[in-house]
Amino acid sequence: MADSSELLAQLRPLRAPPADGTAEILLMALAGSLAAATLAIGFLVWRARRRPLRRAALIALAAARDLPADERLTAQAKMLRDLVGALDGGIARLHGEEWLARLDALFATTAFSKGEGRAFGDALYSPRADDPSETLDRVLQKLLARLDR
Repeated sequence: MADSSELLAQLRPLRAPPADGTAEILLMALAGSLAAATLAIGFLVWRARRRPLRRAALIALAAARDLPADERLTAQAKMLRDLVGALDGGIARLHGEEWLARLDALFATTAFSKGEGRAFGDALYSPRADDPSETLDRVLQKLLARLDR
């Protein structure tokens, strides 16, 4: 019979079973999740900082909805003055037809010179029998939705 040391020399060393890849898959999934979360947070921060003028104008417009009709129209006009003042300070000093024409040019519409927006011109300072604030609210929302600042 062979010597025990010869038999032991013929044995192969023990090896661990091959890895099934679970650890690598979990690590890659974790890295992918972190990358996706970072991108999502970055997108949300970018989106929040984007268009601050439009967001502020829409907030002011929403706050005006709770006011009585005469105050609502005044609040809408103030929101327009503030918005236009932020975009171009010289425009905010205009009045009457010139103001309405500049609003039309700024928003690329004719709603101010020929439509309901005429209420923001000289008509703003005269008594009104009707209440255009609801219609103006919808018009302003549409126009503000197109604003890219």
